[in-house]
Amino acid sequence: MFSLTTPWWELIVRAAVIYATLFALIRITGKRQVRELTPFDLVFLLLISEQVSPALTGGDESILAGLIGLAVLFGLNVAATYLTARVPRAEHVLEGRPRFLIRDGKVDYATLRREAMSKTELLAALRENGCFRPSEAQWAVLETDGAISIGRAEPKG
Repeated sequence: MFSLTTPWWELIVRAAVIYATLFALIRITGKRQVRELTPFDLVFLLLISEQVSPALTGGDESILAGLIGLAVLFGLNVAATYLTARVPRAEHVLEGRPRFLIRDGKVDYATLRREAMSKTELLAALRENGCFRPSEAQWAVLETDGAISIGRAEPKG
């Protein structure tokens, strides 16, 4: 039950590699995915966890192997949180930067594509903020946490 069949150092390396890879893949897929989980996204995340679980422990099903992997994942998460709070460069690398989706009422379609966001999703965020057309927004920013901030344009006339 507590006897390891995989070396402890290998469990640490496995957990670190899985953590870094999942983090990179989530960053690549865009900020929107983090904020708005659809049922499809939830199922996808559950399947990811099932898929990488054996890779974390290298087939070692002991409680100790699970605890080592868990401790490494928590430690890496605490370290990433610490770095982003104290090192501005690390914050930009790990969390990204806010991105303008609309400037002066004009949609930046290149940024929408880069962030894997559809125009329909942007329009829904606009409506939630009382804008029914992009021209009614002075700006819209995709925040690092996936939220969309909207600045309404001043009424003309």
